[in-house]
Amino acid sequence: MWRSQAPSEAQSPPTDGWERVTLPDLWHSHGTGFTGPLWYRVNWRNDCRDGPIALNIDRMVMAGQLFLNGSLFWQDESLSAPLSRSWNTPRYWLLPDSMLSSENTLLIRLVSAEHPGPGLGTLKLGSPEQLLPEYQKQWWQQRELFSINMTISLIMSGLFFVLWLLRRKEQAFGWFALASLLWSLIISNVLVESSWPFERGATWDRLSLSAGVLYACAFCMFTWSFGGMHFPRLQRVLWGGSALVCVIAWWMPEQSLFALQIVSAFIYWFIFSGCCVQFLFNAWRTRLPDHLVLAFCLLAFLFISGYDMLTYLGLTSSDHDFRPLSAPLMSICMFLIVAWRFAGSLRRIEAFNGELLEAVRNARGELEQTLKREHLLEIDNVRLNERLLLTHDLHDSLGSSLMSSIILTEHSNNLRQPQFLSMLRSLRDDLRHVIDGTSSAGPLDEDPPTEWIAPLRRRFVVLFDRLGLASSWNMPAHWPLPLNTSQRLALLRFVEEALTNAIKHSGANQLSIEMQALADGGMSLCIIDNGRGFDVAGAMTDHSGIGMRSMHARISRIGGQLQIESRSGATVLTVNLAAGA
Repeated sequence: MWRSQAPSEAQSPPTDGWERVTLPDLWHSHGTGFTGPLWYRVNWRNDCRDGPIALNIDRMVMAGQLFLNGSLFWQDESLSAPLSRSWNTPRYWLLPDSMLSSENTLLIRLVSAEHPGPGLGTLKLGSPEQLLPEYQKQWWQQRELFSINMTISLIMSGLFFVLWLLRRKEQAFGWFALASLLWSLIISNVLVESSWPFERGATWDRLSLSAGVLYACAFCMFTWSFGGMHFPRLQRVLWGGSALVCVIAWWMPEQSLFALQIVSAFIYWFIFSGCCVQFLFNAWRTRLPDHLVLAFCLLAFLFISGYDMLTYLGLTSSDHDFRPLSAPLMSICMFLIVAWRFAGSLRRIEAFNGELLEAVRNARGELEQTLKREHLLEIDNVRLNERLLLTHDLHDSLGSSLMSSIILTEHSNNLRQPQFLSMLRSLRDDLRHVIDGTSSAGPLDEDPPTEWIAPLRRRFVVLFDRLGLASSWNMPAHWPLPLNTSQRLALLRFVEEALTNAIKHSGANQLSIEMQALADGGMSLCIIDNGRGFDVAGAMTDHSGIGMRSMHARISRIGGQLQIESRSGATVLTVNLAAGA
C-alpha cells in the first residue's frame, strides 16, 4: 500500500511523493497538521479471472473516492464542506469485470479535516464468499452494536430520570440519567453519516468533545453519589475546569480542534479511570452488595477504556471494539442494583407490616381492656346518677311532703286520727311516685297546666291557709311550649322545692306562681315571694344548699336556664325554656 498527499484542489493523483504504509493508517501518529486529501494506491495482478472480485474497507476518514484502473466507480455523497461523515461505516463492493484487467491499480482519495481516528482502515480484496461475511461482521460491530448501545443508553436515561423525579433523594439516579444521555450523544457522532443538522462537520466534533467532557463529570458525580462520597472542592474544580474546556472547544479555530481532542481525551481518560479505581476501593471498604455489583461493572469499564486507549495509541492492532458493550453491561448492572434495592425495600415493608400487625394486635387488646374499664365506669356512673336522681326526687317530692306534714302538725292544736292518716297516705303516695318516676299529680300527659299542677296547688294552698300566707296561681289554659313528660316532671319538682324553701326559710306572707309564653317561642315559670331574701352565691357554695343545687341540676337536664334573684322583700326564681329545648 502506497500513500501520497496532494493539494486540496487537486482532482488527480500525484505523480511523486509516494511512500509505503501499512494499514490501518493512523493519521494522528504522524502528528498534528496531517490532513487530507490523501491518495492511497494498491497494485495487484489478477491472473485468475474465473469469478467476481470483492473489495472491503472497514473505515475511511471522512469522505472518499475510489478509482479502478483510472476510472471513478464510487464516491461519498459530499466531498467538500460539509463533508460526509462515513468514517465508521464499513464498505463492500463487487468490482466491475469490465474495469478489471491482469494488472490493476486501485486509487483511494480521502478528504478530511484532522480526526482522532484511523485515516484508512483495513483493505481486503478477494472473493465475495470470503469478504461478504467479513463485511457483515464489520457492519454488526461498527453500526448495529453502536445503534443498540445508543438505544439502551437513551432508554436507561429516560427510565432513571423518571426514577429520580419520583424519588429526588436518590441523586445517583439523576446523575446516571444525565451520564447516559451524554453517552448516547457521544455514540450518535459515531453513527451519523452527514453533518446534518449542522452546516459544518466540525460542529459534530465540538459537540462530541463537549459531551465527552461532561459525561466524565456526570459519571464521577454518579459514582460519588452512589457510594456516599462527598468531595465538594474536587467537584467544583472538576465542573469549573470542564466548563472551561467546553467554552474553548466552541470558540477555538477549527484547525486547532484536533489537538484539543487529543489532550482532553488523555486528561478525561485519567479522570474517568481514577474515579473508577476510587469507587473500587470504596466498595471494598463498605462491602455493600449494590456497591460490589457496580464495582464489578466499573472494573469492566476500566478494561474497555484501557483497551480503547491502547488501540488509539496504536499499541495494539486488534480489530475488536468493546465500547458498544458498555451500555448493555451498565444496564444489566443497574438492573441488578435496582432489583436489589427493590427487594430490600420489599423486605423492609414486609417487616414493617409484621411490626404494624403486632402493634395493631397489642392496641386492639389494650382497647378491649380500656372499653371494658369504660363499660364498668359507665355502669358505675349510671348507678351514681340513679342514686343522685333518687336523692333529688326524695328531697324535692317526699321532702316537701314531710315539710308540709311537719308544719301542719306544728300549727294544729288537736290533730285527729283521720288527719294524721291522711298525712301518712300523702307521704306514701309521694314515695310511690318517686319510685315509679311520676309526680304526685299523677300521669303527666297532655293535660293543660291548670290540671297538671292542681294536686300540688291543692296541697300547698291548705298549708298556706294554715300559715296565713296568700298565694296567686296564674296558669295559662294551654301549654306555651310543647313539653315531654320528663320536662313537665322536672318543672313540677322545681315548684315543689321552691315552695318548700319559701315556707321553710323566707318568712314571706305572699307568694306568686306564674307561667307565661315568651316572645321568642319559649316559655317561663316564675315563683316570687316577699320574704327576707338570702345570699344566692353563698347558698350555692354552702353544704346545706342541696335544694338549690338540685333545682339547678333539674332545670339544666331539661335544657332550661334557672335565674335566681334575691333581696330583702323580693326573691324571684325564673325558669326559661327555649323553643326546641
